[in-house]
Amino acid sequence: MSGSTGGTVIRAVPRDPGGWARVDRVLCTALGALSRDATPPGATAAAARAWCRLSGVLCAAQARPGHPPGPCPDLCLVAVHPADVEPLGRLARELGRCLLPGAATTTTGALARAAGAAGTGPCGLVLELARVHGLLDLDHGRDAELLYTLAGVRTTGAATLAAHDRVAGRVAAMWAAGDPDPGPVPANGPPRPGNGRGAGPR
Repeated sequence: MSGSTGGTVIRAVPRDPGGWARVDRVLCTALGALSRDATPPGATAAAARAWCRLSGVLCAAQARPGHPPGPCPDLCLVAVHPADVEPLGRLARELGRCLLPGAATTTTGALARAAGAAGTGPCGLVLELARVHGLLDLDHGRDAELLYTLAGVRTTGAATLAAHDRVAGRVAAMWAAGDPDPGPVPANGPPRPGNGRGAGPR
């Protein structure tokens, strides 16, 4: 959905100041380390520039108070440029390929060094990038338009509350996805599906 300024789109992110502060620290540190690395992935420079622009917008949104019982007690609505979101996804894909068996050792080393500098594991860094990209790329359509129009208005209209619940449910599911710090990749490659957290006995 288009925003009120040229080229922007409205996106919803969870209202979680502490969580976003942690994400910002991890990504700022990791992207800085990748930028200084001798063998950075190709998407590093664009992703680092994009995060510099997005970071301020997202942190400012978290600092604004919510408006319960208004339309967005659990969400922050932000206007972002798709051109700033796309490089994050491109870097997540490029780094994700480093987790596959047989990946180039130069790029794999850059990922490991960046993750170590950020205090997480290679899987954790890829997950963080993918999760942030997913949230900022998720189009909520008319639900987001309604919430953005009424942001800050104290209303409990049924349509607004229903839109909030739908958007909040999708955002919460994506925000909670995965382990926040899966740690390093095992020597024999990433775990097979079904062997991770929550897998039951066979």
